[in-house]
Amino acid sequence: MNNSVALSEKLQRVLREHSHELGRISINGRAIADDQPAFVVAEAACNHMCDMALAKEMIDAAAAAGADAIKFQTYKAEKLVTKDAVAFWGQEKVSQIEYYRRLDRFGRDEYQELFAYADQRGIIPFSSPFDAESTEMLAAIGMPVFKIASCDIPDLRHLRQVADYGRPIILSTGASTVEEIDRALETIFEQGNYQLMLLACTLSYPTRNEDANLRRIQTLRERYPGVIVGISDHTEPDSHMVIPAVAVALGARIVEKHYTLDRSMSGSGHFFAVDPGSLRMMVANIRVTQTVLGDGALGVAASEQKAWESARRSIVAEVAIGKGDLVREEMLGIKRPGSNGIPASELGTIVGKRAVVDIAPDTFITMEMLEQESE
Repeated sequence: MNNSVALSEKLQRVLREHSHELGRISINGRAIADDQPAFVVAEAACNHMCDMALAKEMIDAAAAAGADAIKFQTYKAEKLVTKDAVAFWGQEKVSQIEYYRRLDRFGRDEYQELFAYADQRGIIPFSSPFDAESTEMLAAIGMPVFKIASCDIPDLRHLRQVADYGRPIILSTGASTVEEIDRALETIFEQGNYQLMLLACTLSYPTRNEDANLRRIQTLRERYPGVIVGISDHTEPDSHMVIPAVAVALGARIVEKHYTLDRSMSGSGHFFAVDPGSLRMMVANIRVTQTVLGDGALGVAASEQKAWESARRSIVAEVAIGKGDLVREEMLGIKRPGSNGIPASELGTIVGKRAVVDIAPDTFITMEMLEQESE
């Protein structure tokens, strides 16, 4: 990605003037912002294989794992690919049109049923439409947020149609240049829609760890200040599910991860998806990550106060100091706790003063024990 291309003044102005709208977006009452828990999306795609019972089971398992949302993909094969397009992922040997024909059988009635079921289970349902008719259908049934896939960033007609509905948009940026991303933002903003979120993404299935490039999250946050940034992660699930948590540590506020009930299934993107157990672990890791990140404030936190008082040190007499003796540095020690006397940092202020009382060894020294300068 060529990060040296300057942001246009027009885009800079929009980002500045609409920072409030861009920085906090609500989907069905769930706020997405820097000060909110990361929005976790189980990307079901078409891993339901157009089986309603399987789709509902996926919703149940995603909700139980703690995901905030479940996302599908909506298309008609003939509107998506030509008859000669070949598959480019996994071990698929079939043509794209044959592949997608197996997975495009859900229509309006099925999506209404699915979305209603997800609402009942307390998880937000939405989808990525890949053609105008699918976009219109999903809008008509009240879908609360749109997802635009990385491959559709150059399709400005599609972007305008989605943006015109005035609903939040999650836009993936895999395999896109900064010029293409800039143009996509400008196109969406020109429709008066400022509820836009960006996902860093590597457009390979699966993504090798060395190609994940999670620092793209930071690059997007820096280039488009105020815009909510997340990750669409295509790496294969690792045994500890740490990669999505690392993304959150780098600033991702949305985590989208392909999801299936069984990775051994075939016919869709099951092989690089997380299963319910891994999804549960992923969500737990993300929540822990945001908890331990904190707010970055320096100083003595309330949780540190007890240790601060006990572990810090104060100045003590190492030897007996008689009344009238001049205090020398070698007479003094620094011992715990820090709440009982003069802090160690003030050692230089008492050297050279005279004791006004006898001070026994291992006694914390206070200013009252020392002669004060007359005013």
